[in-house]
Amino acid sequence: MDSGGAAADPPADRKPETAYGPRPARKRVCLNGKLVYGDGIFVPDGGYTLDCAIHDISEGGAKIVLARHQALPPEVFLIVVKYCAAHRARVVWQDFPARGLCFSKSYLLNGVLPAELNFLRRLWSALDARSGMPAE
Repeated sequence: MDSGGAAADPPADRKPETAYGPRPARKRVCLNGKLVYGDGIFVPDGGYTLDCAIHDISEGGAKIVLARHQALPPEVFLIVVKYCAAHRARVVWQDFPARGLCFSKSYLLNGVLPAELNFLRRLWSALDARSGMPAE
């Protein structure tokens, strides 16, 4: 037997630890979303919005897919039409065509918003109207 100081293998039932710690369980979904960045001033002309598909989501983040190779700024908002929500998010990884987002703050778009974020409600209302679902 060799006891040359080699570390023992961890138990098989123990999950590996990551540099970021455990992440909340994500739910696989197929949802439409809208990425928004900038201060909202130019949002009505579509210059700072991108459509995306949301492939999984949790209270802590989401995996999104863009239709084309598009650079993103480090901070974005993700509007999830079906959930009537917007999430302030940080882009934590990019692997075309997918991106990983980590949410820092979430907002219900049919509730009270800080005045500077009211443009998110206007965008959500327009998206909701296009989907044929009544806005709440």
